[in-house]
Amino acid sequence: MERYARQIVLPFVGPEGQAKLAAAKVTVVGCGALGTVSAELLVRAGVGCVQVIDRDVVELSNLQRQLLYTERDAALRLPKAVALTAHLKAINSSVEVLGVVADFSGSKAKKLLAGSTAVIDATDNYATRFTINDACLELGLPWAYGGALGSRGMTATFRPGGACFRCLFSELPALGAGDSCELTGVLASVTAIVGSLQVTEAIKLIVAPELVRGNVLEFDVWQGGFHTFSLKRDAACPACQGGQRLFLADDSAAQTSVICGRNSVLLYSGTDEVDLPALSRVLAAKGLEVKETKYSLRVEFLEREVIVFSDGRALVNGTSDVHEARRVFQAALGT
Repeated sequence: MERYARQIVLPFVGPEGQAKLAAAKVTVVGCGALGTVSAELLVRAGVGCVQVIDRDVVELSNLQRQLLYTERDAALRLPKAVALTAHLKAINSSVEVLGVVADFSGSKAKKLLAGSTAVIDATDNYATRFTINDACLELGLPWAYGGALGSRGMTATFRPGGACFRCLFSELPALGAGDSCELTGVLASVTAIVGSLQVTEAIKLIVAPELVRGNVLEFDVWQGGFHTFSLKRDAACPACQGGQRLFLADDSAAQTSVICGRNSVLLYSGTDEVDLPALSRVLAAKGLEVKETKYSLRVEFLEREVIVFSDGRALVNGTSDVHEARRVFQAALGT
């Protein structure tokens, strides 16, 4: 326990609290700026099992704010969950780290979160947060929300029996109505603070749940100032009061997503498993240069980059037009 001596000496942790951390499993949904901060702090704190989930690959533009990733990770286009898992294991080999390369869709959410002690939202969109909320309500799990944009941050923690995320945000924002970090930007110091606050709440949930904050915390590091406002249950909330679970519907196969600010389109092939070596041979026979890893393969076609993942997802880089992305995908893969 010498490794955690500076933590155990804290009166609100102690040996008993450290043992609770060692027996806990925390799932981090998203391996971006918030997720890398959160996962690293959880592993360093000695949480027994840390599961990280992400569908994306490491890119050079991530390195400004997403901790632990390296230029090599970006050059190899490693899946974030894979690269992060390797770095976390190098930090603390005594804890279990589970890396899951997957889209956090409604059909998979409950399975991915099952067995968790607490969940940390490290995503960048409201649809996924609504899915986390529905899954945690179904499973009776607490979770810590975090958002960061520009110089501003926000956190809140949701517990079974209390207010839920839809008590705070009743409906999804209209498409394109909100800002995004890709278009607006974000300071790395903001994501570091938000992730740290989320981990603090997760540790409280494990060690001393009665001390979890029951409010929403907002701050602006550039202007200065932190403030809170109350978080109360909405008697008309369709989720925690009405039992509605709209975001757990199985619609992942039909989804097509324009990746905001990245000139990319995410497609779903309609299958949950792709034989990458077999597909690589087919594409090579067509005369295409294929770059294959254990987790994905890449080809250049019609001046666009197509990345196919083993779980059936495909990312078309170089366009934000859904119809063009589908045309390139179908022409390259013959589907």
